[in-house]
Amino acid sequence: MQAHDEVVKQMKSKSSRDSGFTLIELVMVIALLAILAVVALPRMMDNYDDAHYSSVAATGGALSSAVMLARGQWVSNGAKGEVDAVNGYGKNDIATTLAGWPSDAQRGANSNHSPNLAGDAQRCIRIWESLLVSNGMQVSVRMEDGISYLVSASQTSLCVYTYQQNNFNSRIEYDLSTGSVLTVLK
Repeated sequence: MQAHDEVVKQMKSKSSRDSGFTLIELVMVIALLAILAVVALPRMMDNYDDAHYSSVAATGGALSSAVMLARGQWVSNGAKGEVDAVNGYGKNDIATTLAGWPSDAQRGANSNHSPNLAGDAQRCIRIWESLLVSNGMQVSVRMEDGISYLVSASQTSLCVYTYQQNNFNSRIEYDLSTGSVLTVLK
């Protein structure tokens, strides 16, 4: 019986030693996790930044297409010069410059047809909202929660939409005098 008790004691002693991790094993696991974090984290951050760049590039492409479609509708309507509404595009509320580029929106007979913005950022917001006809990307002249683009207007003919979802200041620029849309990724 004593031999049996001795064997049970040895088995209990051995099983309690084998059930835990040694300090070296814990250090090795922590070191492996640290190496994985150092290697994987930058790649995840690059993917995150790439997603922001893709979003800005896609939105810039959408704005460029919308400008061209609005002007194309202006041409197909047989319009000559400034109009208060390009019939057949969006909500029929886009005004144009003399050359047919979108210059204002949502104002009807009170539309501003001049390509010169004179710092009127609200006009840039109206153009954005009417050309893109979607609620996806919110724009504002003030930093607010949920704002995707901060809008500014030059004293000349340039609407600037600066992306706010990261700190790189990527932007989309729309020139009312030429109809060009430039996407700047930073």
